[in-house]
Amino acid sequence: MSKTKLGTTVLAWIIVFVTVTQSFTVSAMTVFESDGMHHEEGYIVIGESHNGLAAHALGMKAQETNNVISLGENNDIYYEFRWDSSREVTNDGKANTFIMKGNMFFVFEGINAGVDDVCQTSQQYIYSDGKGGRGKGVQKIHEILNTNPNIAHWNIISFHGAVSASKGSKQIADFYVNSYRNWINYEFPEADCYFLSVSTMTKYYRSTPDRKVFNNTIKAAFPNQFLDYTDFYAARTSKRMVDTIHFDHATYVELFTDVILRISQMRQKEEQSQTPEEAPKVPVEFTVTEVQAVLGTNEQTVIYAQPSLDSNVLFASCEIGLPIQVTGITSNGFFRICVSPDGSESYVAGDGLTPLLK
Repeated sequence: MSKTKLGTTVLAWIIVFVTVTQSFTVSAMTVFESDGMHHEEGYIVIGESHNGLAAHALGMKAQETNNVISLGENNDIYYEFRWDSSREVTNDGKANTFIMKGNMFFVFEGINAGVDDVCQTSQQYIYSDGKGGRGKGVQKIHEILNTNPNIAHWNIISFHGAVSASKGSKQIADFYVNSYRNWINYEFPEADCYFLSVSTMTKYYRSTPDRKVFNNTIKAAFPNQFLDYTDFYAARTSKRMVDTIHFDHATYVELFTDVILRISQMRQKEEQSQTPEEAPKVPVEFTVTEVQAVLGTNEQTVIYAQPSLDSNVLFASCEIGLPIQVTGITSNGFFRICVSPDGSESYVAGDGLTPLLK
């Protein structure tokens, strides 16, 4: 086993290990800071032990490139992650402070066994009643929003439910649906909310009576916000896993870079659908009476490509008093003129030319 995989395995077991024979008095400290930079898009991911591993994996990846993971215009991840003992430690002295800043944040509790895991795996963590009653995870999302006014638009992604899905219960899945609906309508109406599928094909779910009910219930309720990564997980199950439920660091990096790019594509598609299509331009129908005259420009002179105020403007204004060769008058009230060296025709509305002063 490589050192990287060994470290991931140890971290995973620290996160999920539960000790019930000891009384705990300390908990994790997640600190969400602002980098003060303007970001068009921000990303908040809420979850459980998967989320803790993802936060660490993305942090290591970002450190390789000066805390920026480049994904293209308005998609770059600015992410600084520090895991230390500066504010909190576990009962056995392990670092349990998680500090994040940039335009990506992960909401979870920590690695204090018997306390943090119990809190963050509860369905109450993502709870919202739509009236101000909210779980600890939802409170933390609001904290991030309030701390980062420099981010123009937020994308909130729930990666929660790994433990809840193991119950195989439609009732529990409905609890998530009701809370998520309150996220959209009450908690975060200005943000886009997305719900990531849970990888229930792993060994952790061997005894689950219905492995599909959790994902299927949320997908049915939010077909446009549900991000189905079943095939992604299945392709990496066993080969890329560090225990019966968690994946290696590379998998979480691949997952969330793909999630962000996918959200960006969905956002662009929605913006395009909301932009009204331009009505096709109807060809201008007119006849021309041939004339030969010289008239002068005035304050109203605008030169058009066709005898229509809706056609392309070649010159929005002209110096007053310039002589213009008029070659015809159209039936819809335009002068046909010739001002181009190649002899191509253009047009001026009837009030845009006047007789030259002698």
